[in-house]
Amino acid sequence: MAEQESPYIVSSLKYRPQTFEDVVGQDHISRTLKNAILSKKLANGYIFTGPRGVGKTTTARILAKALNCENPTDGNPCNTCNHCIEITAGRSMDVFEVDGASTRGIDAIRGLREVVKYPPSNSNYRVYIIDEVHMLTKEAFNALLKTLEEPPPQVLFIFATTEPQKVPLTILSRCQRYDFRMISMELMVDRLKMICRNEGINLSDEGLTLIARKAAGSLRDSQSLLDQVAAYADGEADLELVRQVLGVLDVTIYFDIMHHVASQAADNLLNQANLLFSRGIAITEFLQGLSEHVRNLLVVKVAGATDFLELSDKDKAAFQEQAGYFEERDLLRMQSLITQTLRDQRFVSNQIVSTELLLLKLARASRALDIDAILSGEEPAQKPVIKPKPVETPVLETKPAPKKKTVEAKPKPEPESKPEPEAKAEVKTEETPAPVVPPVEPPEPESSEPQPSVADSEAGELDFQEDILPKWGEFTNKLESVGRTIGVFMEEGTPKDFKKNCLSVAFAPEQKYHVQTLTKSLREIEKVAVSTFGTKMTIKLLEQNGHKPKKRKNDEILSHPNSQHLLDIFDGEIIDD
Repeated sequence: MAEQESPYIVSSLKYRPQTFEDVVGQDHISRTLKNAILSKKLANGYIFTGPRGVGKTTTARILAKALNCENPTDGNPCNTCNHCIEITAGRSMDVFEVDGASTRGIDAIRGLREVVKYPPSNSNYRVYIIDEVHMLTKEAFNALLKTLEEPPPQVLFIFATTEPQKVPLTILSRCQRYDFRMISMELMVDRLKMICRNEGINLSDEGLTLIARKAAGSLRDSQSLLDQVAAYADGEADLELVRQVLGVLDVTIYFDIMHHVASQAADNLLNQANLLFSRGIAITEFLQGLSEHVRNLLVVKVAGATDFLELSDKDKAAFQEQAGYFEERDLLRMQSLITQTLRDQRFVSNQIVSTELLLLKLARASRALDIDAILSGEEPAQKPVIKPKPVETPVLETKPAPKKKTVEAKPKPEPESKPEPEAKAEVKTEETPAPVVPPVEPPEPESSEPQPSVADSEAGELDFQEDILPKWGEFTNKLESVGRTIGVFMEEGTPKDFKKNCLSVAFAPEQKYHVQTLTKSLREIEKVAVSTFGTKMTIKLLEQNGHKPKKRKNDEILSHPNSQHLLDIFDGEIIDD
């Protein structure tokens, strides 16, 4: 007769810890329980809480074996005596494992109360392990309460749950609570390496790290994923194969997607996403990966370091660079949108449409403004313009981005249209009446003072559109050094033209007081103009009929949609000081 092969045992059962030292990542609990056993200071009830797959039920079984072991060693079970073997096999007469999800009624707990009163048959302790105890009904908890409060001697209750908040406080107060932690990436990878060595599985460290990251702190999940990869690879697997089996996208794809978001290239973004979906990528997996990518950007942006990321040095450097594309408030809003979309995926009929809508929101949404800067009247910080780039990942073979480049190249012939603004300025100056204040020539002693900028002999005629207007805001801000009123009044004027090193600034007739105040400080204003524009110039203040006053910054702030939105949210009102 042919020898029968032994049945296959999955890794989570084959490598299940049998001693306290074998439990991964829960040293704080293992040491406490061992000391309690050695000192014989045991509680009547224990409650083990924590996420799935971190060792709650396993630790409960080890505790039951340690209490009933015939030859314990330093608080650990020997795993060779009859009691240890029977408990490990699940056939002990004195250790009962109850599933709280299926045995949750009051009748089952009443039956348990009747059995509790009897002493253990041939062991030291009778142990009741109730898994998922939070699933018990309110009546069942009430029936269990009296027994738990005054249990018979040599009876121990161990409750395991992933949702301790659902357990009544009356039960929690009568138990010692132990919180199990999520398994760290390092410990999980070390455990998987040990399994790979024993099972003859050839898998790279990057592949094991990817499995551990996918397991999200659950050692049991990581072992199940390892079995899945090993079955597909038949003993050897590289990083790409692990990604293929687990359905995990390469991180470079998310870098490209966030680059499209930063450059607001919605066409490239939708093209890349739809090509991914057409190749069978699970939408939920895609959104979870995108959420993790944005989370990593947030960590780098807020903490300013990449030490918290379980990534290669190359990927850390890429995150450091890409975090500079976004403000912290933008990343927070993106993460909120992605989280909301993930939450809504269960209720939408077409997940692709929902995901496309999310990507369009990310690409089209205007960048968030700093409320403090708006209310204080400061100019918002200018972020560097990020140009769209073609998709470089091998996942996409179409190249829509080069077409966009040809379109963007068209606005180049801008110099031909330069005379137009100058011509318009000349027309407006013809309508301008004689200036109220004649240009003030600096006295002779002033000319001997060193100028703070480029000498006018070296600087040619400045262009009004390219040299004066772009620096007008900087010029008015610098005037606050002369006087706060000076900067505010000059800001409410409108630069009209610049000819023969003379800058004309127009004011409305009702701004006559502005002109008078600025005239008194005209020398200082011209000095600031020299340092700002880089050439010596005079400034002509014009009181122009038909010219409308420029809006104050405060008016612009209050009329801004964000300000109006804030007023609506907080039911506020505008108070004039």
